[in-house]
Amino acid sequence: MKIIVENSTWNNVGDGWYQSALYNLLKQLYPNYEVKMGEGPIRRAFKIRNAKQFENRFEMMEYQKGDVHIFSGPMMKEIVGDYKSKIIEIKERGAEYAFISASGAKITSSFLNEIGSFLEKYPPLFLSSRDEQTYHNFKGFVKNSYNGICTAFLVDKMLPLDSFEMDKPFFVSSFYRELEPYYSLIDRTKGVSLGNIKVDRKETYLNLNFKYARHFNFMRPKQESLEDYHVVRLIQEINSRFNHINFALPNSFVSFNPLSSLNLIKSAEFVISDRVHACATALACNRPAQFLHDTPRAGIFTRMGFDYKANNGILYPNLEIIDDELEKMSQAILKAI
Repeated sequence: MKIIVENSTWNNVGDGWYQSALYNLLKQLYPNYEVKMGEGPIRRAFKIRNAKQFENRFEMMEYQKGDVHIFSGPMMKEIVGDYKSKIIEIKERGAEYAFISASGAKITSSFLNEIGSFLEKYPPLFLSSRDEQTYHNFKGFVKNSYNGICTAFLVDKMLPLDSFEMDKPFFVSSFYRELEPYYSLIDRTKGVSLGNIKVDRKETYLNLNFKYARHFNFMRPKQESLEDYHVVRLIQEINSRFNHINFALPNSFVSFNPLSSLNLIKSAEFVISDRVHACATALACNRPAQFLHDTPRAGIFTRMGFDYKANNGILYPNLEIIDDELEKMSQAILKAI
C-alpha cells in the first residue's frame, strides 16, 4: 500500500514542523508500506490572489496517486475549495483519503453544512482533529472521527532534533502579528525567568498599520540581551525579499530547514511568542513558553490540557500527556487506516 502524506503547504516554517512530524509518525506506524511525501494545493502555500498567476500554476498534487492520501493543518474550510477536485479524483479511482492533525475551528453553520454534505458524499477514511472545536464541528459528518492532537507536539519524538549551547543562556522571541517587543525584568533581584519578564508589546510604529510599520522595525530600540540572557529572534516567515525585516534586530534567525528552527527552540531556556506552533513545539521539547495571542487555533493547547488564557499565557510542559496522547492517537490511526 502507498500512503502519500501532504508535506508542502508551508505558509511558514511552523507548518513544516507538524507536517514533517506527521510524516515520520506514519513511517513508524506503517514500516512495511510505501509512505511518501506529497504536494498540497499551491494556493494554500503561496497565497496566490492574482487570477493570471493562479492560472499559470502547475498543480502537481493532481497527478500524485496513492492508495491513501493524508491531509493536515487548518485546511478543513478548503475541502470544497482547493482540495475539492483532488478528493473527488481520489474517491472516483477507488482510493481513500484521511485528515490527521486537521483544523476547521472557526466556521459558520451554513458553510459547515456545505462542507459536511461534501464529506458525506465523498467520505474520508478517518478524521483526527487537532482541537476539540473541529472535532465537534465535523464528527456528525465523518463517522470515523477522533478527538486528536496537533502533531506539532510530537516533533521531539518524530524528528532528529539536536541542541547546542551559546556563551550564555538564551530565550527565543518570535512575533508576526506585532512588532518585536522589548523585554525587562519585573523584579531585578530575582533574575531572568519566564514569570519574571515584562513584555513591552508594540503593535505599531509611527501610527502605521502593522503591514507597513514592520518595515521600520530597524529604527526601533535594539535589544541584544536581557541581563545575562541572549534574546534570539526566530523568523518563521521564510523569504529573502524583506531582509531589512528579517535582520532588523540583533540575533535574528531564519532558515529554510525546519529542523534548524526546532533545534533553536530545543536549545533555548524558554519561548515567548504570538505563534501557536512556536509555543507548542517548545512544550514538545520540554521547554516552557509564553503564548501572547488569542485565536481559535490555540485550541491545540486546550485539547492538551494547557490553559493559555491563564497565568499571562505562561505554559509549562507535560511530557506524560504528550506520551499518552501519542499512544491513543496512534492506535486510532492504525484502527482506521
